[in-house]
Amino acid sequence: MAINQDLFHYPEAAKELFIRTEDITFRDGTRVSAEEIWEFLTKEAPVRFPHAFDNGRYNRNRISGDIALPYSLKDEYLSLTFNDRMLKAKQKGIPVAFVQGGQCVDPYYAAGAIALRPASVNQWAACQREGVTFTQAQVLREDDKERASQSISFEVCNTAGYEYIQEGSLPVDMIAPYSCLRCSDVSYSLEAHRHGKRQDVKLFLGDFPMADQKNKEWAVEYFAENIKRLIRSIDELTGRETTEEDLRKEIILHNEGRRLSREIAELWWAPDTPPTNGKDRRAILQMGGMEVHGDPEASLCVLREGKRFIEERVRKGVKGHGLIDKPARIFLCGSCVFPSDYRIEEGGGVIVGTDNHWSNISTLVEETGDPYYNLAKATLSYPYEQNVYERAKWTAEQIRKSRADGVLFMYNWGCNTQSAMARMLCDEIKKLVNVPTLIIEHEFQASQSEQLLNRVSAFVEML
Repeated sequence: MAINQDLFHYPEAAKELFIRTEDITFRDGTRVSAEEIWEFLTKEAPVRFPHAFDNGRYNRNRISGDIALPYSLKDEYLSLTFNDRMLKAKQKGIPVAFVQGGQCVDPYYAAGAIALRPASVNQWAACQREGVTFTQAQVLREDDKERASQSISFEVCNTAGYEYIQEGSLPVDMIAPYSCLRCSDVSYSLEAHRHGKRQDVKLFLGDFPMADQKNKEWAVEYFAENIKRLIRSIDELTGRETTEEDLRKEIILHNEGRRLSREIAELWWAPDTPPTNGKDRRAILQMGGMEVHGDPEASLCVLREGKRFIEERVRKGVKGHGLIDKPARIFLCGSCVFPSDYRIEEGGGVIVGTDNHWSNISTLVEETGDPYYNLAKATLSYPYEQNVYERAKWTAEQIRKSRADGVLFMYNWGCNTQSAMARMLCDEIKKLVNVPTLIIEHEFQASQSEQLLNRVSAFVEML
């Protein structure tokens, strides 16, 4: 049965400006030119990945449409070439580690591995399915999640990646998350892998101490030892010995990404009407975590160029694609969730920030001294991982900086941590900044229900 799709196409008129922009340089030293990226996005990608170009109302990952923003196109390129790039890395013998979202990935790359969080593993799997429509892709994804939840536990909110790894469709070598307050999904799946079909996957769990951990010297030293154990485990896969200098150099590299994201956020928050839409804000800032595309050097290339375009737009007063003048500004809380930017902007709002990945992206690591200790100290100080009162205090500060008009807290069904703290955190935020809040449980479908989107739209109208 043929399914009609309204597909997005990059207009030829945008080509001349785009191909004059910079190349992307990858970690292995190879480069791709802007002209090659354009050819891929306009000719090859729409044929291979029609689901990604779907322009329908329920595609929350729909292409932003900001054709005058080069980094937006480059972000799409990096997303759609995920499978190609990962298979190329695997052919070179580079191990892939499945990690927790919301954590730094400096030690994994220092040891010569590629660290992929659940969303990146999902993207990898999606790029293996070529020629499917958006509807077909969503049905296949829901089937995957159902099989995975049956294999792990119905209580788990996010089964991302588990089934693909167990079936062997994704050649992941190691599952190596940090246990932490943020969520329990990867810890669940790591335990499930002990009894799964694939016994060749290396398992490692970084033990993350809780309860005022950042102020306890023993906790910092203990977690530093966990990072050393992690790197030794990766060294067993690569056959090399990672040195302190390797880790120090990686911290400096990743700090550049974190600093760039902080600087871009300050620029983006300043105007009453932001310089990009919400999708393009999220795309550029998440690159500062260096894990979204599986290649820190490529992310840095796009970040550096992206900052210059954001600066220019703010200076010229350019309004983000699809935004009204002075839209209602919403700060988003919660793990692994985001509503449709397009539907929010259609109703006159815009997402101006999140607490989730921003917690680790905005935390710099000391570059001198013992790199293991410095990395442990920074990781244990992530605001998102502190008690509710400290997390609320930090979140309120981000709300003030982003000048948000309201807070939307979303959590996934089965997310034991975020569902338990949502009301308490929102109550504390109200005391500190006195903005309206809305809490929504998300059913974690690949697409989003009309009921959910209507509730978000009503919140935008109220603001």
